[in-house]
Amino acid sequence: MKSMIGSSSKSVGSSSNQRSNGGWRTTRSREELFPEWCGCGFRPVLRWSGTDANPGRPFFGCPNYNSVGKRWCGLFVWANEFYKEGESRGRVVPKNENDEEWRMNFAWKIGSLESDVRALKLGGALLLLINLLVVAMLLWKW
Repeated sequence: MKSMIGSSSKSVGSSSNQRSNGGWRTTRSREELFPEWCGCGFRPVLRWSGTDANPGRPFFGCPNYNSVGKRWCGLFVWANEFYKEGESRGRVVPKNENDEEWRMNFAWKIGSLESDVRALKLGGALLLLINLLVVAMLLWKW
């Protein structure tokens, strides 16, 4: 999950060094194991299931999952299973998986982060456009 939400650890005696092993990152200080990159070379994304068997259930997966014409590497992890794994390692997770307030808060945070990413991408595109216009104007005057 480190790839989606930034965090830091300052605990004494823990290592913050990270090693990458076949696309899976192990962070010693947090003792977590989650794919930073999927097999397609993209970062995993959080989505919600739309099936009758698991309606609205969150999962992490390859961005190419269920996309027509795109290769899917097979990365698929139910979010609650990932959090149960964290609970067994002593991390704080919601006590009740059906806690609607927690789900809404989590969904709001993810939506907020996605909004920030869109704004940053738009800002970068505008900056590139302005730079291209300035270069074109300078070349035109020469």
